[in-house]
Amino acid sequence: MVVLTPTVFHTRSTPWAMGWVAILLGALAVQMLLMLVERLGPAADRPEPDDVPGA
Repeated sequence: MVVLTPTVFHTRSTPWAMGWVAILLGALAVQMLLMLVERLGPAADRPEPDDVPGA
């Protein structure tokens, strides 16, 4: 993924560029949180160990 930051353009930091960087970093943080919740949450298709007969 290419992030177009002011260093890529070799320009000074402009407010719109900083805004886009903040939006991209926020989107990345949300994706990481969603992956963490999915990984830590119980699997819907897998029964809990206490629910398995004969365990």
